[in-house]
Parts: sequence; structure tokens; C-alpha cells
Amino acid sequence: MREPYMEIKYLKYDKNTDWLAYQRKLPEALLHKAKQLNIKSPLVWPLGLTKADSPAKIAKAVDDCNERRDGIIRFIESTNVGAVTKAEAYETAKAWLEARGVKQGSLLGVDPMSPEFDGVLEDALHIHTDQHHRDWDKVYPGAERLPEAMLDAVHQLLMTPLGHEKYHLFSDAIERYKEYRSEQIRLNSQTEAQRKRDERAYLKDLKRLSDFMEFAGNQEFTSDNCNIALRGYREELLQKYPDTPSTAKRHLEVPSAALRRFADEVATNVSIASLTIRGQRAKAKVRPVLDVETELPLVWAAAHDDSYDHFFRLHVFGIFSGSHASELIQTDVSNVFPEKGYFISGGTKRDHRARPVIIVNKTHRELLLKFSDSAKGFSSVCGFRSEQTESNHSRVLKVELQRATGNRELTAYCLRHTGKHLGEIKGLSSLPAFDRIFGWHSNTVRDDYGRAGVYSKAMIDNYRGITNKLLEGLEDHESPTPDAASAKVLQLRRR
Repeated sequence: MREPYMEIKYLKYDKNTDWLAYQRKLPEALLHKAKQLNIKSPLVWPLGLTKADSPAKIAKAVDDCNERRDGIIRFIESTNVGAVTKAEAYETAKAWLEARGVKQGSLLGVDPMSPEFDGVLEDALHIHTDQHHRDWDKVYPGAERLPEAMLDAVHQLLMTPLGHEKYHLFSDAIERYKEYRSEQIRLNSQTEAQRKRDERAYLKDLKRLSDFMEFAGNQEFTSDNCNIALRGYREELLQKYPDTPSTAKRHLEVPSAALRRFADEVATNVSIASLTIRGQRAKAKVRPVLDVETELPLVWAAAHDDSYDHFFRLHVFGIFSGSHASELIQTDVSNVFPEKGYFISGGTKRDHRARPVIIVNKTHRELLLKFSDSAKGFSSVCGFRSEQTESNHSRVLKVELQRATGNRELTAYCLRHTGKHLGEIKGLSSLPAFDRIFGWHSNTVRDDYGRAGVYSKAMIDNYRGITNKLLEGLEDHESPTPDAASAKVLQLRRR
């Protein structure tokens, strides 16, 4: 029986040792040039892993080696470039040292007059150590000299600790930003549903970063280069999205954030201007709301009808708390507290964006707890819908809304807007507790005061009173009416 690791490509192993290595040939077309540069093929690198390590860990290490190989290939292809920028020379020199197996900073603290110093240079540059000698061409006929900028970069890198390079490229900023975003997802995703949502957003941003790099090219990271590239990209986006400045703004924000973060943390001598998009403050669309006399009762009835989509039904109950689709998706079943009559929307008590939402009735409770059985494989109250994209969520809500009302103008947005509309009709929208229920925080600092009391019994009772008032006039579709004591869920009075 073959071991799982044996199926991984480019993995070198034998029967006499447990240690694993990476082994892969260079492209045939580059072998002659690689030989001139004294780079041997195949590339063989120890992974520092054994056969006992997990296949996933081994596969990740092999993927990292494939990326290293790609850098060396780029280096071999570009060594005939006569004139390169310092930053480009640094990147090429890094790949060169990688191929030679010499660590950056190897000459730090080494006496220039010692044999060790000469040995490191020999390992790093091989024949190119003496490429300035008058007889070099005779001794090494057909060999190609390294560009002077790159030769200088190799010397400087040997004297520079890793992470302290003076010259940088746009790609350095982009890669550092990717690492930052990945780490933020790992640290901040409190639920599996939230993690998947954040990862989908991250994938979109990766595309935006790629589009920017395709436009700008991999330039040296300077103030002029960054600002000129971003301004040029802004004009490109405005031409591409002339009628939707908000779309142009989203595409510009991501590369701007990446470059600015790198300037703040690494290249501190670089200053990047804040750019705006013309028309980005255009008047917001007026979203339709449900007619509270004709359409709201129909939608309310649909929320109690098993033939309608589970996610849609939860969203109807969300009218009375202003729930976004994203908040419902991030709501974990473990944060539903039927005995206390509320659940935590969109996170945990530690999340400043989370808030308590009143459980309205038995139907609402059952919808929230439908996926409480961990065997079903879902943690979100929305079940499998939590693993779908935002566009799919919007489509489901729109279809079910139109099915319930017959109104083809309604969209997913109208539910949250209807909640605000109800609050205005019933004279509740000016109450601070109403803002809290709907998740509107006009003053973040102010709002942080007293947060410990948000989930107190007194505040829950306050929220319950507001929710009760929002529900006044709606028919009770539960028959028989659940026993409030046994169900431990709010029993509503209808006027």
C-alpha cells in the first residue's frame, strides 16, 4: 500500500531515511543558461520534514519550494538584462543567493581579511567573484557576466540581515499585505461561517491587487512611483466604471491600503497620498419598503410557512432587529439562548459589532435552533446557506419576497429598511435602545461606554418592549399558541 505522501509530486524520499526533500528539474530551455550560471538541475532542497508529518504539511512545504523555483527561473531568465533598477537587482540577487544555497546576511560580523569571508563570496558568486579580471573571458569562455547592479546587490545582501533591505518593490508591499489579511482572518473569525465569508471577501481583494499590479507593473517602491501609479489607476477605474464610482472606489481602496501599510511599517521614508473618487458621495438610492398594511402581513405569514426558504424566514424575523444577511450568517447556534429569550446577532459578546436580538415566538426559536445538532455539520443558524456567496443570498431573498407579495420591485434591502420604517411610524426610531437593537453606532467611542450592561436583564426587557411594539398589529400564526412558561420564549400580545 502506497503511503499518502508518495502521491505528492516533486517529493524526494528513499527507504533508508525518514527525512524528505524537494526535487524538481529546471525547464529544458533554461538548462544551458543555468549551467553558465553554475545552477544545477534538478533543484534539491531538504524540507525539514519526515514521513511521519501530515500529507497536508508536506504538500504545503512542496508548494513553497515550487514558489522558490519560480523565483529562480525568473532570475535565470532576467540575468541578461544590462540595466536594472536597484530594487529589481535586489530581487534578482535574492533569487541568486537562494539558488546557490547561501543565506542573506552571511557576511555579517565576518572579518573581510579572513578565509571565511572569501569562502562565503566564493559560495555566493562562484566564478563571478572574479568577473572583473582582465583574463576572465579567457578562463571562462562563453560564460555570461552578471549585471553590475546585481553584483552590487549580492554583496549588499550578504551584509544585510533578512528583513532590513533598503530597496523594495510594489510586490513586496502586496505580499506583506496578503500575509496581514490572512492573519487577520485567522485571528478575527469567531465562527466558521464568518471565516468563510471573510475568505470570500479576501479572494475578491486578491483579484483587485492583481488588477492593480497588471496596470502598474512591479516598480520600485518610492513615493513618486506609488502616487503616480495610484493616480493613474484611479483614472483607469473611472473610465472602466463611469456610472458606478462606488465600484471604482472599492477597486482602488485595496491596493492603496496595501501600499500605505507597507510605507507605515517598512519603507517609512515613503509618503502616499490619500485619493478620493469623483462622485463617490453620490446620493444614496432610495430603497423600497414593505407596505405595512398590505405587504408586511403577507411576508409575516410567509415566515410561519414551512414551504418558504429557511434563510428567508429568518430574515423576515430580522425585520424587527434590522438584521443584515451577513449578520445572520455569522450567528452561531451556540449563541442562541432560548431560556433568556434572545440570541447574539453576528458574533459573540466579545465582538463590539454583536448585539442581543429578541426571540419573537416559537417559530422563530425553532428556525434559530434548526441546525443545533452538530451532526448536521453546520454551526450557523442559516445552515448550508452560510457557505454560499452574498449574491446567492440576495437572490434567494428577492425571489421569496416577490413570491410572498407579488411585488417585483422588492429586493433584499427592503427588509432592513422596513424595520427602520416601522420604528418611525411607531415613534421608536429616536430612542437610543432602538439604535442599539438595529446595530447603528453613530459614535463608536460613546457607544463603548456601558457595553457590559448590553446583555443585562433590564436591557433585554427594554429591547423586548421595543420589539413588542414593532410587532403590534401582526397576526399570531402559531396555533395552538405555545405555552410561554414551557417554551421560555416571549409570548406576544396583539392589539
